[in-house]
Amino acid sequence: RIAIDTSIISDNLTAPEQPAYAQSAWGTARRPEFSTQLYGLRYVNSLNSVTSRDLEQYRSRQIPDVGDQITLALADFSAAQYSQIQNSIELALCEALLELKQDSDYTDQGNLDFLAGGAKTQFTLDASDTANIFEQLTQINRIQSVTLGEGLAKQRRGMVILAAGKAASALRYHSSISQFMTYTLSVNNPDNFFTKVQTDNPGLESWQLNGVTVIDVTGIPSIASRIGADGFVAIPLLDNNAFTLHSGVGTRHATQGKGADLVHQYVVVDQQFGFPSICSESSFLPFIPQVVAQSIVFGSLSA
Repeated sequence: RIAIDTSIISDNLTAPEQPAYAQSAWGTARRPEFSTQLYGLRYVNSLNSVTSRDLEQYRSRQIPDVGDQITLALADFSAAQYSQIQNSIELALCEALLELKQDSDYTDQGNLDFLAGGAKTQFTLDASDTANIFEQLTQINRIQSVTLGEGLAKQRRGMVILAAGKAASALRYHSSISQFMTYTLSVNNPDNFFTKVQTDNPGLESWQLNGVTVIDVTGIPSIASRIGADGFVAIPLLDNNAFTLHSGVGTRHATQGKGADLVHQYVVVDQQFGFPSICSESSFLPFIPQVVAQSIVFGSLSA
C-alpha cells in the first residue's frame, strides 16, 4: 500500500499585513494540511524457468557450453519479461491519463476514479472554413487555467495535445493555420512545418502552434481508442508533479526486489537440479489529483 497525501497549494497563500511595531502581531504560514488515503498498488509479475529443452535450442545454434546456454536463455527471458511488464505499465498510464481512472481487480480500493464521479471536461472544436483554430486553443488554455486555480495555473509549463484523424488534420492544415504559417514565418524558418523538409521519419509527427505541442497519434490504438478516431485531448504540463507514477517493492521473494526500482528482476536457482529461473515484479499506481484530472480537456470536431 501507499499513502497519498493531498495538500494545500502553497502558491495560493498570502501573508496578511501586520502593524510594524507590535511585537505580538504575527501572522502564520499554514503547514500543508494532508488528507491522507491509503491506496493499494497494482501488481504484475512474470516467471520463466530455464529447462533442458531451452538449452537444446541454444545448442542447435552452435553454442556448446552449458554456462553460455543458460546465460543466453536468461538474457532472452529477461528482455521478454521487461518488455511485457513495461507494456502493462504503459497501458495503465494510458488508462490513467486518457480515461482518468485506474481499474484493478486486486487492490483494496478497486476501481479508482480520478474525477470522483464527475464528468470529463469537453470541448467541441469548430473546423469550418471561417473558424479560427488559434482562438479556440486560447479558449482551451483558459478552461485549464480556471479549472486549475491560480496556484497550479502559475506552475504551468505549456500544453500538449494528442490528436487523431480529422482532429489532427484540422490542427495542422486548417486555413487559419496555413495562412499564419505562410504570412508570418519565412520558408526557411524551422517552425514553419508547411515548408520544412524532414530528414528523418519519426514514429509520431509533432509540431508547435503558439507554444502548444501537437502530436498526431493516428494509428496508435492504445491512445486513439481512448480519445476517439477523430478526437483529441489537451493535457496541461505542470511543474508540481501533478502526474505521478508511484512504485513499490516486490512481494514474492524474501529478500530480492526490495529496492526503489519500478521493475524488480532477479534470478533464483533450483537447489536440487541447478536450473535457474528469472523473475520480474512490479508494483505501481499512476495517480492524478482530481483538480488536475478535471483540467484535462477532451475534444471532438463539430458536425
